[in-house]
Amino acid sequence: MVNLTRKVISEENIERAMAKLLYNEMRRKLIEYELLDRNFTKKYGMSFEKFREKKVIEKLGYTWEVEKDYQNWEIAKDGIETMEEMIDKVRNIL
Repeated sequence: MVNLTRKVISEENIERAMAKLLYNEMRRKLIEYELLDRNFTKKYGMSFEKFREKKVIEKLGYTWEVEKDYQNWEIAKDGIETMEEMIDKVRNIL
């Protein structure tokens, strides 16, 4: 596994190779969360903060779709923040 990692990442130092793999995965997750955020912003025509502030869930009658969107949107926003923090930490290793 170590040799395969070194070949894929082109890095002799296994710690740096693992850091690169982790960095790439975190970037992928960040992009995924950002895409979700953009899609929900487009769907509802407002930011997550405005969505929450305007109590859209209540106004739309607590439908299953809106509740699910809210939960997924909140996960995406938290994920963006978490991934950005983690990427900054791993970037220091690279």
